Amino acid sequence: MEAINYSPVQPLAVCPQFPAAYQRGSHRIALPYLNRTIFISVDDVLCLQGEGNYTFLHTRDRKRYLVSKTLKEFEKTLDGSIFLRIHKSYIVNLAYVQRSVFNKERHVHLADGREVAISRRRMKDISQQLAQYWQRLFN
Repeated sequence: MEAINYSPVQPLAVCPQFPAAYQRGSHRIALPYLNRTIFISVDDVLCLQGEGNYTFLHTRDRKRYLVSKTLKEFEKTLDGSIFLRIHKSYIVNLAYVQRSVFNKERHVHLADGREVAISRRRMKDISQQLAQYWQRLFN
């Protein structure tokens, strides 16, 4: 596993938007790193990017961790009310989605400035799940 800083800048001053019913800090992911195990709160994970049998975890402090698990394995363990698979290669944390575009471009903007493509086949389901999440967030 590798941890890569994108830049020596301070961590993002991003405040994720979780619904009131969500308990923050209650779940962690254990990752093997340099002959030890580190724990990352799932609240700090912006998105997961699949690369074959490996997955990159992108965190809010701009670090990227390489894990030898597939996205499918992560999809089974992560909370489906917060994490959404929007593409065959991406799972995003809905708390960090700033806006979504459902026209020809089909993508979501994350808090770190990243644009992630939305699958054509899943577009209707994804738009409904995003709308439900934002409704829970503001109600």
